[in-house]
Order: sequence, then C-alpha cells, then structure tokens
Amino acid sequence: MAEITAYRVQDQRFGIGDLLDPERMSFAMSGDDELARHGVSCVEDLSSLAAYIAVMGIEATVPALVRVTGVLSEDTPVDEEYGEVLLIASDAEIVTDDDAFFSLVGDLVDLHYEQGVGFEDLREIASDRI
Repeated sequence: MAEITAYRVQDQRFGIGDLLDPERMSFAMSGDDELARHGVSCVEDLSSLAAYIAVMGIEATVPALVRVTGVLSEDTPVDEEYGEVLLIASDAEIVTDDDAFFSLVGDLVDLHYEQGVGFEDLREIASDRI
C-alpha cells in the first residue's frame, strides 16, 4: 500500500511520538468512545485542514501543525466529508514555519463566524491563498 502525506493540528504539549504507534486510536472531540477509530486523524491537504479547523475548531492550548506520512487505516474517518483520513503513521514532524497557515485559519474563522461562509467556500479561499 502506498504511503501518503497529510496534516493535522494538535497541542504541542503532546509531542509527536505517540503518532507513530501502529495501534494508535483517534477519538472524536465529542468524547464519544463509540467513534474511536484506528489511525492518526489527519487531513490530506493544508487548505482542507485550514477550512476544517475554521468550521470544527480544535482543542489546543499551543497548536502545532504536524505533517504525517503513512498508509491509510482500514477504518472510515468520522469527518471524511471534510477530507479527514486515518493514517498508520511511519513518520511525523512538526512544521515550524506555520505562521502563514495559522494566520489563514484566523481569517477563515472570521469569515465562517462573522459572514456564515461554509466549509467548501472556505476551502476554496484557503486553496487560493496557500
């Protein structure tokens, strides 16, 4: 199976070591354990990730952008319609030059909550800026 690269945002306090555990489970932010699935929750491209965060939010005191490489899990992601994929990670690294990404996310959050711009339109705007 071919490896792909995808992205996620997580709190820096967690580090990236646990992402490489082949038995890693991802849990929905709702806390519903029935939605637990095998693999690292990621989004395939930065524009989709930026739009996803703007619409869904994240739980991170100090957010870090992480690039993850791996093979697709056999499980179906909870938020597949937003570009979510589940990876069995073989590599993960924190992206240190993330200022432009998080600035974009801030702009998309404003567009979503102040003007009601939806996910698909936010993804298109992000795609134009990335």
